Formats: sequence, structure tokens, C-alpha cells
Amino acid sequence: MSKTPISVTSPADILAYIPHTLGFTPADSFVFLTLRGKQLGATLRIDAPQQDTDPARFAQAILGYLSNDVHADGTLLVVYTDRATIDGTKPYSDHANTLDELLGTAGMPVRDSWLVTSTEWMTYFCEDADCCTPHSLEEITDSVLSAHMVFEGSTTTRETVANPDFTGDNTDVDRIADIITSWVIEDPTDWTTPVMTENQALWQETLGAEPGKDTTLQLIAALHTPALRDRIMADTISDDDDLGTFADVFLGKYAGAPDWNRVDAVQELIIELLRHTPPGARAPLFTFLGWIYWYKGRSSIAAQYLTRAREADPASKLPQLLTQLVNTGQLAECVKHEKTAYHR
Repeated sequence: MSKTPISVTSPADILAYIPHTLGFTPADSFVFLTLRGKQLGATLRIDAPQQDTDPARFAQAILGYLSNDVHADGTLLVVYTDRATIDGTKPYSDHANTLDELLGTAGMPVRDSWLVTSTEWMTYFCEDADCCTPHSLEEITDSVLSAHMVFEGSTTTRETVANPDFTGDNTDVDRIADIITSWVIEDPTDWTTPVMTENQALWQETLGAEPGKDTTLQLIAALHTPALRDRIMADTISDDDDLGTFADVFLGKYAGAPDWNRVDAVQELIIELLRHTPPGARAPLFTFLGWIYWYKGRSSIAAQYLTRAREADPASKLPQLLTQLVNTGQLAECVKHEKTAYHR
């Protein structure tokens, strides 16, 4: 991301670095940065644990993710939340304390930690009252590293769930239904049939382009056809026709490196298709977007899309399955490795 070496000299620099390396400002999140001596290593963001999440299981899962950085000998922890500190007890203290103990035992001790809210930041693990003094967020945005990153062209944004107004025609629903009924798919895993190859090719050709009305309706129809939807979703990460690879891709177990330019292009296309999809028919599009964001390691946004999908179609099974993956804290395999994770 940065074209010149980065110098980190203060906690504010660290906290300025995180949104730039993730590409967004975290919320309700635990963020970990591994350390290799005095050098920063990998960055991991995961949703803050639910109230009923067992601290030991949460800590073990985090340790499993961080252990992929085999050169790490330390960790930095940042907790992003607006939950209140009560009588000196910071939010998620049970989970943070368990993490601190486990990471220390594993040879990756927490060397420093911070709590960041929407109005201030402070040290998380305090040894005395002085180190718990709140600091303004301006110290982060005005830090030397923040200015450096902005100069290099880096930006940070708080991502929101796209749900644009419907700009299509009310007759589009009937036309989409007619397209779907015209397709005959006997074997959903036979990816050599004309209907399958035609729709795969159409998605590929449309990426980065502005589709016409007929193309738009066919793309939407494909996402309402489970066999086509599943193949198109998998193609976003890998177009390998091996059935085992297909299953691994769908469940986030694919060990390869996604083409993130392609993934971004697919995401942009789906958002454009939302404009031409009536609100009550958006479930498969929201599901697709939720799955993409889960692959990017942005489970908070993924969960919001999947909630919209379930609300649009409570009977749809795929958003329910993906919601289980997100809610249990599972990460796609690519998120666990610095070289394959999404970094924009």
C-alpha cells in the first residue's frame, strides 16, 4: 500500500495505521497486529465476541489465526467499541484477559493494547491511573503516520450496506421469471451445459462494463437460480471445475489467493444490479454481497447483508448457513494469511 518505509513512533501512529491497512475504520471489533521484533507483521480484524461467547474458545480461535504468522514474537491488541467502562472494568475484559494470558503462554505476548471508542482512545491494560487517561481521536488523525499515509494516497471510510432505490420497471419481475423458467438444469454440478457456460461467460464479460437492460435482467435471473448462483459465486474466487475445490471455495476453505480486483468488480456489479431488482427480490444479491464481505474478513458488514437477505426471503437456506459461519467467528482461509488477505 505505502510506497515508502513507514515509521511508527507512538500509539497514535499505530491506531492511525490500522484503518489504512484494513481500508476501513473498524467498529465493534478486536484488531490484532503481530510483531516480529520491532517490526509490524500481519493484521487481523475479527468481530467483537457476543455476550455468550466463551472467552477460552474465543482466545483459542484467535491464537489459531495469529499462529499463521510463524515469525511473530509479540502482539498488539486494539478493542474498538462504544460499550461503557463500568467501575474501571473495560468492555470485553474477560475475553481480553484470557487472550492476554494465552498469547503470553504461546510466545506472542500482548506488548501493548488500546481501547478505541467513537469519541476517544486510551490504554486497555492499565497498570496505573495515569496510563488510562483518555486521548482525543484528533491525536490519531493528526499523527505523523496518518499524514504520511494520506500523502501516499491512502484513504479510510466507514463502510455501509448498499441498498439503493429501485430504478427498474415493475414488469421486470415477470421478465426475470420468464428467463428463469426458460432454463432447464438437470444436474446442478454439470458445469458444461450451455445454460451454465453461457451465464458464466456473461458474468465475466459484464465485469467492469455497464450492462444493457436484457443483460441486467439475465444476470439477476441467474442469481435467482441456485445452481447458477452457486457457480457464479464460486467463480468469483476460483473457476476451478473440481467439485472438491468448488465446495472448499463456498465454505471459505480454499487455500489459494483470490483475484481481489475481480472480487471488487463483482461486488460493484451486484450493487448496480440491486438498482434493477425489486426490494422483495433482493435476497440472493444480499447473500452474494455478504459472502464477499466475509471473504474479505469484514464480518460486521457481511452480517448486515445476510440479515437483509433473511428479511427479504426468510425461507432461503443459503443466508442462514452463511450467517452461522459468520456468527461462530469462522474466517475464510485467505483471511488468515497476510499474502492472501484483502488489503484495501
